[in-house]
Amino acid sequence: MPIRTEQDRTRREKAADGAIAVIAESGLRGLTHRAVDARTALPPGTASSCFRTRQALIDAALGRIIELDEAILDQLPPDWWRTPERAAETLTALLETWLGEARHHTRARMVLYLDASLAQHNEALYKEASLRFLGRAAEAMREVGFPAPERTAGVFVSQLDGILFGALARPFHPAADRAWLREAVEAVLRSLGTGGAAARV
Repeated sequence: MPIRTEQDRTRREKAADGAIAVIAESGLRGLTHRAVDARTALPPGTASSCFRTRQALIDAALGRIIELDEAILDQLPPDWWRTPERAAETLTALLETWLGEARHHTRARMVLYLDASLAQHNEALYKEASLRFLGRAAEAMREVGFPAPERTAGVFVSQLDGILFGALARPFHPAADRAWLREAVEAVLRSLGTGGAAARV
């Protein structure tokens, strides 16, 4: 197996970031190695030398999204679920990030998930991606006393995904400003019931 240099890793990362941008802007139909090279201003042939097939390029984009989301989630305060106010504030800021500076990779993630549900390729990678925030949410809910933390976390994550989808995909959706996001988050927390402190918003 060839040893990858730091330059190789940088090129692969740039190509993966370019794939995310192309998917976010043009959908999977627009994803080609040439489009990635053009989007990133990399020399022609760079994307194909890093990722030989289109499927490898798609998988690289998802792997990079997992990495970027993990970096965002690592910034959550350890006790973010301890009080209603802290949970609402933390989740509002998280959604602001996913709809703001991370908007491209949030949109690309949704496109890739929908495609994977039809194509059923590389299920392990998609399962890994979907379990990241779900596991963190279940752990937080367990700590504050929800009786069925895994099941409740599944509903919770689906609701947050719905907020993101609505803000990104529906042309007539109301502007997802901080006030609107805060109201949406508080509605989600109230819907979870009385199992934990954060539900009592």
